[in-house]
Amino acid sequence: MSPFDALKIEFGTLTQLASLLRMKETALYQWVKRGQIPIKHVKRIEQLSQGRLTAEMLRPDLFGK
Repeated sequence: MSPFDALKIEFGTLTQLASLLRMKETALYQWVKRGQIPIKHVKRIEQLSQGRLTAEMLRPDLFGK
């Protein structure tokens, strides 16, 4: 499962997540286009998911084992 699939499962839609992060939806679609979640948003997403989505899941290239 990709990090973006996990985001959609956790938050329903990227629109919902954009609202929670107080950002424009188009910014999140740019993440999808680039294929990665910016590091500066990983911790906040981890908090919003109450730890269900971890930094390792969201950015395995940086936090993976």
